[in-house]
Amino acid sequence: MASGKALIAACLLLSWSMAGAQEVTSAPVWSSLTPQQQTILAPAARDWDHLSPIQRKRLLSAAQHYPKLSPTEQARFQKNIPVWTHLSKATRDQARHNYKVFHALPPEKRAAIKSRWRAHHSSATASGTPVLTQAAPVPGLRPTPAPVTGAVPSSGVLPGTPAPAAVKSP
Repeated sequence: MASGKALIAACLLLSWSMAGAQEVTSAPVWSSLTPQQQTILAPAARDWDHLSPIQRKRLLSAAQHYPKLSPTEQARFQKNIPVWTHLSKATRDQARHNYKVFHALPPEKRAAIKSRWRAHHSSATASGTPVLTQAAPVPGLRPTPAPVTGAVPSSGVLPGTPAPAAVKSP
């Protein structure tokens, strides 16, 4: 009798996992997106077919919330899409973890962290130091892993960096 229940449980688990796998693998292709989705996600258009199904689903979910964002937040969203899509899975997962930890903090601790970040950002920008270096550890947040060297877009140029000058052959 126990083996029968275990078999039923295994069948249910297998069917549930297969349904989840089908859902993830059935992420839409670019041409099947609505015009509004294509407009919102335009910065990811070139790389859409190379994104994992789960990345596509997450971007589509974020696109649903886009109309509710302020114009400043919409601009930041548009600017960050190419950067986000080129991050390694480990770096994206780390950013999600840090986001959850940060938003679980009391408002006064979040304000203190924001204040430290603004001070670091303004001093780093003024001195020419890269902004994404971590000034001081924040309790509960883990440092972001180093970028994966193979995670370069097909163009060979990361977003926000100038394209190399053309080399003329003699």
